[in-house]
Order: sequence, then C-alpha cells, then structure tokens
Amino acid sequence: MVVLQRTELGRMRLLFLLTVVLSTTAVVAAVTLFSQAGENLRIALIVLGAAGLLALVLSLLQLFVHPKRSHALLVQRGNEMIIATNSLHEGFKLRFLRDVLSENVTALSDEERARWKVLESDGYYPALCVKSPRKVLILRLCTMLFDDVFAVDASNRWEHHDSGSTAEPSFAKGERPRLKTWKELDAGSGPS
Repeated sequence: MVVLQRTELGRMRLLFLLTVVLSTTAVVAAVTLFSQAGENLRIALIVLGAAGLLALVLSLLQLFVHPKRSHALLVQRGNEMIIATNSLHEGFKLRFLRDVLSENVTALSDEERARWKVLESDGYYPALCVKSPRKVLILRLCTMLFDDVFAVDASNRWEHHDSGSTAEPSFAKGERPRLKTWKELDAGSGPS
C-alpha cells in the first residue's frame, strides 16, 4: 500500500482535473475528425478516442474517490490514554503506533469497549489504550499519521492539531470535533 504525503494529494487532484480536460478534448477531436479522415487515420482516431475515454473514466473515478480526512481522538484519563479513530480502515497506522509504543499499549477490555461504545455514534472507534503515556510523543506520532488530531485532558481542555497540510503544525486550536455523545462522557475521564 502506498501512502501519499498530504501535499501530494492536492497535486494529484490537479493532475486528474487536467487529465479530464485533455481526454475530453481528445474524444471530441476523434469524433469530429472521424468522418473526414482516411482509412489509416481512422484507426489512429479510434485508438485516440478509446484512450481518451479510458483516461476520462479513470480520472473522474479518482476525483470522486478522493480519501476523506482521517481523525484521531486522544482522551487522557489519569495514567492512561485512549486513542480512537474515525475510520476502521486505519489499521496500518494503528499497527505502527502499537509497534512504536509497544510495551505501553494494552488492549481495551470488554468493559472499556462497552463504556467507549457511545463514541461510535459520532463515528469514532476506540482502538488503543496506552498506559503511562508521554502526551507529547503520542501527539507528535498522531500528527504525523492523521490529518486532524483532537486531544482532551481530564480537565476537559481540548486541543485540535490540523496536520492536513503539514505533519508538524506549529500551534493548536482550542476546538473539539462535533461530538453529540461527549456530554454522556465524564469530561475526559471516561464514561460513567
């Protein structure tokens, strides 16, 4: 699996848009010149039209299947931190985090999963529990892997690190994600 840098995604989108324009031009030119062309040129126009049509379909597909922003939610609870993500397909990122933080990572128990299940209605899935976390290290690792990182401590102080354009955002905003169920949670110390 190839992971593109965040700045590359914007460039790729521009390339797909230019490919749509060029392939549309090629298909229109092939259709309009076909009736006036000779035998050998008709074969070339058919190949040009088919290649243009294929490029058009693939580019439109790539434009609309563009990946959505990945989020990580870090909840500090005393001497442990819960890491939740907004998508289930981020397994390679979570495996990387687990490998780097190896001895501190524990699996969530069934009781903890049941407690944190309320986050699933907002689209966040609890994935890892880190014992004795170093917040700065985990935050830095998550900003390298995820587009948006939201962190909350036990005093319900929120930080939003937007790393969609750079892996090292220089400052944090005091924003939190749109969570409907956060009121059901006990201000960062976990659900009751």
